[in-house]
Amino acid sequence: MAPKTSTQRKTTEAAPTPEVKVAVSLTKVQQKKVDGLPTVSARIRYLLAQGLTRSEITKVITNAKGGPLIYQHVRNVEVQAIAKAKAKS
Repeated sequence: MAPKTSTQRKTTEAAPTPEVKVAVSLTKVQQKKVDGLPTVSARIRYLLAQGLTRSEITKVITNAKGGPLIYQHVRNVEVQAIAKAKAKS
């Protein structure tokens, strides 16, 4: 009797590429503009318009008390702005 052979092929998977973390920073012009805005929400709206993601914004600015900005705050400001724009049109 002949020995049984395996018909399964071994697959070689590429090793996952490590994520490269890039520090987010504002340009001098953006920083000056952000510093001149009166509220945290205004800063968030400005940075969203500049193309920053919600996550990046939480890393760049602080809340009104100087503590860390919460992702949910940024999301709420963005969603509220979209809702207002839809209501006007």
